[in-house]
Amino acid sequence: MQENNSTSELVTTLQALTENLMWMSETDAPIQVFCWQDCSAIETSEQLLEKTHHEADTPVEGVELEKFFEPVTTEQGWFGDEERETAARYRSLLSALKQHLNDIKVYRVGEVEIDVYVVGVSKTRTVVGIATQIVET
Repeated sequence: MQENNSTSELVTTLQALTENLMWMSETDAPIQVFCWQDCSAIETSEQLLEKTHHEADTPVEGVELEKFFEPVTTEQGWFGDEERETAARYRSLLSALKQHLNDIKVYRVGEVEIDVYVVGVSKTRTVVGIATQIVET
């Protein structure tokens, strides 16, 4: 199946925005871009678990996009140049996701070591998003 050009460009854009960007929690984790061409939407937790090869009984929690990104996009008074630059990169990533994807959902999968999927539908009806892991003990 040939990848649509605009989807390919979107994936390239997201990869550039996430390059060397780590999601911060109790441990830092890389952010990966994914593109699922064999489905046109992820509408249920069950679909997500199946697509991501998690057990069917794995806990899934939905989170609002803005709420999920708030800790990494909000500048704090103690931020130095590096922290401000990182927050700006997260804001650019959030902006690109909102600009290029519809029906964006954030799923937290699992407990303690939580896989996070930010999933949306591109203009070409391909499921595109980012994935990372957060640790909460």
